[in-house]
Amino acid sequence: MKKVKIFLALLLIAYILVLSEGSAYASASNPPDIYDIVMLQKINSFREENGLNALELNDDLFDVADVRLSELPVNFDHTRPNGESYKSVYSELGLTDKYERGSENIAKILEEWDFSNESADEYVDYIFEAYKNSESHRENMLKPYWKYYGGGFLTNYNGNCYQIQVFAK
Repeated sequence: MKKVKIFLALLLIAYILVLSEGSAYASASNPPDIYDIVMLQKINSFREENGLNALELNDDLFDVADVRLSELPVNFDHTRPNGESYKSVYSELGLTDKYERGSENIAKILEEWDFSNESADEYVDYIFEAYKNSESHRENMLKPYWKYYGGGFLTNYNGNCYQIQVFAK
């Protein structure tokens, strides 16, 4: 348990340092949390193992992820509840001309997860390993042209947990 607390404290310090150096998240309405940071570290380590560049946190993609997370409990699909593609979020947010492409990975955890008894690293590792073991999700994380990352986690009223990874270039 002591190692977990030290790990979380170090991640918090790293996050604060990023904010203090003029990051776009200093004034963001939907900044990344500890789970998002741990997920990006896992993705970037995986990309590095495969000879790829690291992804950068991106405020716009956190906004895309926030919209999509609110929709996943209604319709867990890459098609939005209104029947449109997930990509329509980019035009709704005025981002169509800003990014050449975008993609998403989504996960739904039906098991009850006790956040008070588990570390961010254990929770994120559980989801990350599921993505890694899925051919299409793994390929999406390893596309060489991705430059930016946004993501999010949501637990809804019935205890289901959702996670999204948003990639763009």
